Amino acid sequence: MISRDDALAIARQWASAGRPGPAPEVFLHEFDLGYVAWRAEPRPPATDGPPAPPPATGYPRAVIDRESGEVSQWPSLPEQLIAERYAQRRAAEGRFPPDVRHVLEAAGWFPGRDVTSAVNHWMVRFAEDLAGLDCPPVARAALVEFGGLVLPQFGNSGRLGGGFTSYIHPTRGGVLTESARIFAEEYDNPVYPLGNNEDGPSELVIDAQGRVFMLHWVDDFFVAPDLDSAIVSLIRGDQMTEASDRDW
Repeated sequence: MISRDDALAIARQWASAGRPGPAPEVFLHEFDLGYVAWRAEPRPPATDGPPAPPPATGYPRAVIDRESGEVSQWPSLPEQLIAERYAQRRAAEGRFPPDVRHVLEAAGWFPGRDVTSAVNHWMVRFAEDLAGLDCPPVARAALVEFGGLVLPQFGNSGRLGGGFTSYIHPTRGGVLTESARIFAEEYDNPVYPLGNNEDGPSELVIDAQGRVFMLHWVDDFFVAPDLDSAIVSLIRGDQMTEASDRDW
């Protein structure tokens, strides 16, 4: 267990990295899981002109884990927000395997991500195209958390980007709903647009139970029984079964 004194020593070492001279003074914000640390910068001298910007603007911050003492670097955000996001990250550590989590984080995902305003704007913009399609809570939650992400796929060689990329709505393009309507009628299972995939290209849709399907011009495919599993499958390029097998 890392005490406050231990955290101060670790924070000073972190703040001194690459800087000659004595260790700079640091501030600590303590929270349940650890400490947020940042360098204390001297105030700029007073001038007769416009006030100078704060000297610490843009400087990174660090979180020191209370249990392990591990240091992770964070952007220049309010310490309370960093503490909240760190707690969300810790809570979600087992949600995705490391290779998939790395791709998600590189794409801009983080635990607690919320793009509600973008999703609302997208729904209004394409209201005519989406008319008659019910957006179940699980679909809206998926769009709010993952909307706008571009997810590359590992190819057969194991190289990221060597497969077919998935784009989660809202995307820069429009939205196609004809395939979703045909699928809903054929399988008596309403679905809602989730995104698209370069293979085909094809449409990604999700139903009220959270099951994800890929609607390809060759056939319709069952991706996974829930969103998280579908994201893993899409990024890894896993094999999919035909929706007509009805093993979902």
